[in-house]
Amino acid sequence: MKKSILIIALSARPFVVAAVKSGYAVIAIDAFADKQTIESAKKNYVVSFDEQGFNADELLKVITQLDLSQFVGCIYGSGFEAQPGLLQKIADAVLLLGNTANTVRAIKHATQFFSALRQLNIAHPAVFDVLPDNDEKNRSAVYLKKFAAGSGGAHIRLASVNDAKLLENEYYQQQLSGQSVSLLFLADGYKIEVVGFNEQWSSPCDAMPFRYGGAVSQVALSNSVQQQLIEAAEKLTVRFGLLGLNSLDAIVQDDKVYVLEVNPRLSATVDLYDHTATNLIDRHVQVCSNRASLSQENLGDNCHAQQSRTQQSQAQQSRAHAIVYATFDIEIVPSTEWPSWVMDTPFNLSETKKILAGNPICTVTAYDDGAEAAKQLLYARVDVVQNLLKINTSSHNKKVNNS
Repeated sequence: MKKSILIIALSARPFVVAAVKSGYAVIAIDAFADKQTIESAKKNYVVSFDEQGFNADELLKVITQLDLSQFVGCIYGSGFEAQPGLLQKIADAVLLLGNTANTVRAIKHATQFFSALRQLNIAHPAVFDVLPDNDEKNRSAVYLKKFAAGSGGAHIRLASVNDAKLLENEYYQQQLSGQSVSLLFLADGYKIEVVGFNEQWSSPCDAMPFRYGGAVSQVALSNSVQQQLIEAAEKLTVRFGLLGLNSLDAIVQDDKVYVLEVNPRLSATVDLYDHTATNLIDRHVQVCSNRASLSQENLGDNCHAQQSRTQQSQAQQSRAHAIVYATFDIEIVPSTEWPSWVMDTPFNLSETKKILAGNPICTVTAYDDGAEAAKQLLYARVDVVQNLLKINTSSHNKKVNNS
């Protein structure tokens, strides 16, 4: 068994499971304490959160209670985008295995990030400080209002002329139609190594029309699109000194890539890869702790290597996941029997658990030969889970009414 590792993320389960498969003993801090996280981690702590991420006081209190000398370091996911100062306090206490707090601060600052895109000639949807007028040229244009340090799409809204003045680090961005994709990659500050190309989608509700819904790996993209994503990631890696696992989100329209953002941390799409085969956590730890450079033979920075990567992707199974959200206030009863392909489920319920509308209930997973087949299986499984929840809710309500 390797040394212990500390993992902190709003939803830590994918990273905890991956680290345990790599042989680490994990202490986890997250916001949900689902069944799979608790069963995989040596110890799990729950910290509350809001739209800014973790409750800083609660999180630091937990950390001060830990014997930090046991850890090879700390891996982090979402929850710090709007609080790089909190991330720095953690870095002052334990080795941070990932991008520095300053890197997160820079890349999650709208002005700095979009200035970098312009200077590096990286295509991206137009951004504005003031909502543009829809003149004859832009009559059909639609704009979004975003918070640069947000995560999970919960912060994105359709812009309106009735919007209040932009708050700090908010911006308007032209909405583009197209395929929503992401590139998961390893970086050493100078070079990148592709982990995989993914397609992702939203799970809209009235309050959060662009909320993260799910993703599928090994998506079929043209060589041109793949190369544009790689080149953007390479340029941004050098510009910001990116380390370890990162993801780049983009829209593909007419075979052209428009970069939306970079997540300078472990992202949800880490969940889509076989960690026994890829050893992603080990490689992330090595790059971040030893500042080891990525091996040149794995970089694949030419067309031949790119075509080889495409062929390998087509031969590999695609993995997909989808978050099931509560569409109304729902009660999860202890007797609920979850299929084996459902993750992030409530842990050992001794009594009924109420989940408020808009909150996540669980994550459904699927894998098959090719992205489209994996998505179809995933959608079918989501229907199974939603029917299961309806049946359980109906049965529970009948028991309550008859008591």
